Amino acid sequence: MPPQPRRVSRGSLYLAASGLFLACLMVGGGLWLKYHTGWLNRMDGGNAWALTYEADAVGGEGHASAVRYRFNLDRYEEPHRFGRVGRTQLPWSKHVLVNTGQPALVEVDPEGDTVATCRILLDDVRVVAEGRSPAPGRPAVCHVTTSSTPEKWPR
Repeated sequence: MPPQPRRVSRGSLYLAASGLFLACLMVGGGLWLKYHTGWLNRMDGGNAWALTYEADAVGGEGHASAVRYRFNLDRYEEPHRFGRVGRTQLPWSKHVLVNTGQPALVEVDPEGDTVATCRILLDDVRVVAEGRSPAPGRPAVCHVTTSSTPEKWPR
């Protein structure tokens, strides 16, 4: 007598199809989370850093003939802008937004024989860049590239 072909029950087929469907659903859900939660996080908190630009004079009061700085209008817009302040008294400060992975820049042109300093602070607390005029009347420049990962600035 020839061997009987093995019969597969309908229940086993349903179980295998259900397992395959569940595996596909889990992989698809994982891929959706990977690509959409980053977008949701950026939309929720934006993708920019809150920075403070500061300028000061060494050893007392002084004036800057100009202060230039780089910023973004809001957390959701890509194009950056350059701001400029004409003659101003030091110390000076400005709160700005700078998109993730983009350069933050402040440049202070001191008047006369003034030596200027500049700082870039993250959330008004952590100094992420500092600069000082190399000589009286020469500009002080602070520059840093912001972290490209929202909510995580490297130490």
